[in-house]
Parts: sequence; structure tokens; C-alpha cells
Amino acid sequence: MRRITSEIDKIRRQVLTEVARLAFEGRLLRELEDLPYKLFDNGIKNYRCCQFKERAVLRERIRLSLGENPVGDREPLVKAATQALKREKVEGPMLQVIDIACDKCPIDSILVTDACRHCVAHNCENACPRDAIHVINGKAVIEKDKCIECGLCVGACEFGAILKIQRPCERACQVNAISSGDDRHATIDPALCVNCGQCTISCPFGAISYKSEILPLILNLLDGRKVIALVAPSAPGQFGRNISMGQLFAGLKKLGFAQSLELGFAADEVAQREAAEMGDSWLTNSCCPAYKDLVQKRYPTLKEHISDLPSPMALAAQKIRESDPDAYLVFIGPCLAKKTEAPQLLDAVLTFEELACLFVARDINLSKLAPKKLEVRPSVYGRGFAASGGVARAVENHKKVKVERGDGLAECQRILTLAQKLGLDADFLEGMACPGGCLGGPGTLVDSTVSKRALALDLKQPDKKNG
Repeated sequence: MRRITSEIDKIRRQVLTEVARLAFEGRLLRELEDLPYKLFDNGIKNYRCCQFKERAVLRERIRLSLGENPVGDREPLVKAATQALKREKVEGPMLQVIDIACDKCPIDSILVTDACRHCVAHNCENACPRDAIHVINGKAVIEKDKCIECGLCVGACEFGAILKIQRPCERACQVNAISSGDDRHATIDPALCVNCGQCTISCPFGAISYKSEILPLILNLLDGRKVIALVAPSAPGQFGRNISMGQLFAGLKKLGFAQSLELGFAADEVAQREAAEMGDSWLTNSCCPAYKDLVQKRYPTLKEHISDLPSPMALAAQKIRESDPDAYLVFIGPCLAKKTEAPQLLDAVLTFEELACLFVARDINLSKLAPKKLEVRPSVYGRGFAASGGVARAVENHKKVKVERGDGLAECQRILTLAQKLGLDADFLEGMACPGGCLGGPGTLVDSTVSKRALALDLKQPDKKNG
């Protein structure tokens, strides 16, 4: 599905930007309580039934931007901010459902629409194996207690008047971790969830979002602590078609980061070591935390095939911790699952979206900055980790192997199911939870087709405009 910048994206980014601005300027406790009113007056309105509900939803989004759980109107925002300012790290489940924003979408999956024409054929009625559909008063009617939701009536109707529908959040979740509770609000089962975050960009009401880690980062930047950015290889194209990595790093410097590293250098090492790790049995990558979680939770008999190596993010963090244990380490990328991957190694994980909001809050225009010279420029294979197939190509660069690729959780599960039953006819399985690889992550700013072109250009012209 194409990544379209929706009104929900715009609202979430406005909230993140304004909270960041207040935090940077020391006005958080003083002005936070008025922020829902300010945001509403500045254009976030008319999406819901009334201004009161809209502001109530905004209050929950503000809590998430502070790294707090949504709790409803039972608690003042200033209390949430006071708690957040005392906390060194955001912890707990990152994906959260904002109950008041959830529309409690209908859960009937077979629906007869007004397009029903009372045709002579009655194909829908004749196709039903359970005699659950009848034409009454000129329209097809489904008896829900008989319907087994097989969908035969959907295919039989020549007018397309019968639809098989599913809640957008449930449809987006390929591991069936989202369901409707007794009150019909969406709920997330942490035992099944792999934190891929696709639900956050699929709910048309913005009822599922994530806790932000911008506040502890801002506090450490203001305190003058040495903050190091570990930037994912999927960064090209995220902040503008003509924005180079050198300009992005210059922006990070202006924001207060002491050092920025392009994580492709760690990806180069991971690929080399994974090629050496291969033995008699097939191997699968460990760099995608949502995919790794999928294997561990749903295919436990295949866990032994997961590479023992840390991800490029974790490997880089380990190396920095050895030489600079007091540094504040921040991973910046497109992934929400990274927020829970290595809490003992990373101090914070930011999405590209969160970083963009920090730039806006500090009035930093990347296009006007002179590129910063990059300390380390990884190989095309390390930078290629960002796209689907990139990990496999990097491994193949070090060893001749037969590879299989799973692009997105649905495809990964198909391959893993077959591998569990029949084995895998390959030496290396690359699994990526997000369609298109990291370029399709939920924390991106542009559609993967745009970032894929930008990455391809970056790989062809590695030194252009990088200082």
C-alpha cells in the first residue's frame, strides 16, 4: 500500500513539534495544559463530532509525545509532563491504542451495500452453502447466525454489492495481534504483537500510535551531554529529494548532537560475519527485530536458524559503549520495533518522523546547511541493507549462497510455514517485516518508492554532496 501523508500524520507531527518546541524553550510545564486548545484553534478541528472530543484526543496524543500512556481525561497534562521530566528513559509497550479516538469500527465482515439491485439471478443466494442469505423486500439480507463468512456471495454478486470487510487495523496486522474488545475498542495482544507498527499507519482514525522518546533526548541535549546519533541506512530521501547525508548530519550537529554515524558501516560487518557464520543448516538474519520476534513467537522450532549476531544498530552501540560508556546513544530510523530491541544498549530510539519534528521545532532548514563531512562512508552493500534484498546481497558479496527472501510479514510467514514443514531450499533467508524493507517502515516520511530511488542514487553517487 502506498504511504500517503494523511491528516493523521499531520496532526501527530504538529503535536510532536509543539511539545518539542515547549521543551526546548523551557515552557513545557507552564503552557502544556493550553496546548490542546492552541492546536485546535490553529486548525486541528472538524474531524470528529465536536470540539470537546477533538481536544480530548489531542490530550492523549500529547501524552504519547511525552512518552506517557494514554489514560483519558482523568489526569492533568502537567502531571504527565512532571512525571515525564523525571524519567530518564521511556519504557513499556510503545504501541498504544487511544480508546477515545477508536471509532469501534463495525466487525461484521460480510456486508450487503445499497448497490444491491434485486436482480433476477439471485447468485448470492444460490452461492451460499449455509442458506444464510435471502432476498427480502428487494434486497439481499444475511442471517448472521448462519453466515460462516466464506465470501462466496461476495464473488457471486455481479454488481459487487456485497463486500467482505475487515477493520483496517486488523487487516494491517499480519500476526493477528489486534482484535476488538468487549466494548469494540481495538486491543493489542502483546503476546502476539511483533511491534512492526503497520497498524499505526493503517487506522484511518489515528487510534493506534506510539510513545515518543523526544523528551528525554531534548533534556540531554539541553544538559550538554555527549549525544551520538546512529543513523539508519534508510535515511536518503527522507528529508527531501536533494538533502544529502552530509546535510542531515549538519542538521544533527546544529540540533546539538556531538557525533553522527551512518550505520551502514556496522551492516558491512554484520554481513561479513553472517557469511562466516553459515554452517550445514540454513541461516536467517537477525537485523529486523519485528521479523526476529515473529520467528521466536510463531515458529519457535526455527529459532536455532536465527543468526547469533546483533543487528547493525546493536553492534554499533556495543562498540561505542566500550570506548565511550557515558555517551547518550540515539538510533534514528524508520522502525518502531527498534524502540524495544536493545534498551540496555540504546538510550533512545527516534523515527525519522520524530527527528523531522525536532528540526521544525528548532527552525533548522536542512537545505540551507553546508554538508558535514562524513566520518565513515560504508560500502554500497552496507547502505543497501535498507531495501528489501539488501541484506541477502551483502551476504552474497562475501560468500556464494542460495538465498530466499521474505518481503513483508505475510510473505515471511508463508516461507517460514513451508520451512517448518518441508525445510528451506536455500542457504540464507532474508526476512523483512515491512514491505520494501526498512524503506517501508512506519516511521518514514515518504513513500518507499521515493526513498528507494533516493537510495539507488546515493549508492551510485556515494560521495556526491557529502562534504
